[in-house]
Amino acid sequence: MPTDSELQAILQTPSENLSIEYKGWLDLSQNPGRATLAKAAIAIANEGGGIIVLGMREDVGDGGALRSMPRPAALGRYSQDEVNSAIRRFADPEFHCGLMFVTHPQTGHEHAFVIVPGGMMVPVMSARGCDGVIASQRCYVRKSGPRSEEPFTAEEWRKLLQRCLQAGRESMLNAIRIIVQGHNGSPPTEEAANALAQYCDTARERWQQLVDGLPADDIARMPHGHYDICFELVGVRNAGSATELRHRMEEAGRIRLTGWGPFVSLTRQDLAPQPVGGSIECWLGRHVEERLSRAVAHCDFWRAHPSGLLFLQRGYDEDSLERVQPGTIFDITLPIWRVGEAMLFVARLARQYDDDETNILVRCRYSGLAGRQLDCLTPGRHFSFARVAVDDTAELETQATVGQIEDNLVEILHQLLAPLYERFAFFELPRDIVRAEVEQLRRNRF
Repeated sequence: MPTDSELQAILQTPSENLSIEYKGWLDLSQNPGRATLAKAAIAIANEGGGIIVLGMREDVGDGGALRSMPRPAALGRYSQDEVNSAIRRFADPEFHCGLMFVTHPQTGHEHAFVIVPGGMMVPVMSARGCDGVIASQRCYVRKSGPRSEEPFTAEEWRKLLQRCLQAGRESMLNAIRIIVQGHNGSPPTEEAANALAQYCDTARERWQQLVDGLPADDIARMPHGHYDICFELVGVRNAGSATELRHRMEEAGRIRLTGWGPFVSLTRQDLAPQPVGGSIECWLGRHVEERLSRAVAHCDFWRAHPSGLLFLQRGYDEDSLERVQPGTIFDITLPIWRVGEAMLFVARLARQYDDDETNILVRCRYSGLAGRQLDCLTPGRHFSFARVAVDDTAELETQATVGQIEDNLVEILHQLLAPLYERFAFFELPRDIVRAEVEQLRRNRF
């Protein structure tokens, strides 16, 4: 599930795309409101999953900009049952959506977020119609605009059916994993590990130079700790220019599994990636005017070199939440999501070099662990751990091919992250938790 900070970012900088749709407040006690929600959910499910934001309306007087609106007094707070009852009434096959609530930081209005799953193995269709809203026995997809309409061209049908086939393939692989544990990844050679470690150290030194000029209490210094993820695409040596690499990274980033994915590339000039010393460099920690969100988890620093080296450093999401005292909590699910999404991104990047067997070296470093308690901050989920870390750092590494990451991400992540969780009083990370979180991650679309 997305974090509160990710949902707030969707409210602060509203921008509809194929996986995010904004709607005004809907009356889910009446068929037109139910049908409107169901049509949007069907189209997003066929797109691969995403989010419907309720309570945002276009301001005609301001060029159609989306504005936060208060929930009408006549409408009660939506319930999970109301949302899924509307979708069950109109969708075939039925599917279950999540429901979350977040308050807009500027207007103070609470908004509802319907989390639509992906991973459908057959196209979702409408089971019945509602005059003026949805037609019976129709398949809807998301199109540029964005809008929800029926697929008409051969290319639109091809993309829809391809997503269904891919979901069926992943389901089959998950079933195989239950019977036989797949490839777990393997430790990199000492020479390769040393080369990647040196690149990480150089990137950390560069970040330190950037933050040295900031005030001592600035959040961009990540005072309570941070984590970094470093990759090497083995064999990709001098494969084009930094400009070509940026184009490849933009292509890999077209698939967004969370609201704040790896190697974030903003268009604003003072925050956009820049060529620095033959590399691409991006630092989101600098002060800029009129920036709506500057949380420790959004002050990323990353670098990428055409030789196939990538580095990403980020503060903890847990330290960006108002309800959590910074430096006290370590969420059990977030490393699975953050590292897993980064590995899938890099696998898509490596895929553009046309080699399914490209080896990818992965190195992670977590700092600021000491004194943090293992917990779960996902709404509606409760774990009881009471385990606190004593060690302040953890360094992890592995390697896998592109195909292994795509087909056996659960096993690779479990093997890579298990030593991290051991820091919390020998906690043994259950493989089932990794499997459940990876399945949810792959169904997400932003």
